[in-house]
Amino acid sequence: MNRDFMMMLGNMFGRKDNQGFSQSSMQELAQRLQTEKDFILLDVRTHEEFNEGHIPRAICIPNEIIASQAASQLPNKEQLIFVYCHSGMRSMMSANFLASQGYTNVVECGGIMDWHGNLE
Repeated sequence: MNRDFMMMLGNMFGRKDNQGFSQSSMQELAQRLQTEKDFILLDVRTHEEFNEGHIPRAICIPNEIIASQAASQLPNKEQLIFVYCHSGMRSMMSANFLASQGYTNVVECGGIMDWHGNLE
């Protein structure tokens, strides 16, 4: 699925401005990673996908288990959290979940397939 289609789906389900998280492109993420100092870069793909290559400084909490791991792994609900996955669907679901749990500074960034920087 392309990102515009996913953003349209997201808008249909009540996200953007009222959903508690914002969105950014991977290009914007790359720029912000150069200037932001205190953030978490959250990869919500599976551990297997993460181990195949991930954006430097990312941590992995798969979308499938984020509900049981968020409180312990992401204790500061005001922390700036950039969320990404493979194509953008899981990151949107995870960002929505985090916002619903009271996280106030979540930025959904789409999929690593649009990342043009180095991978670890």
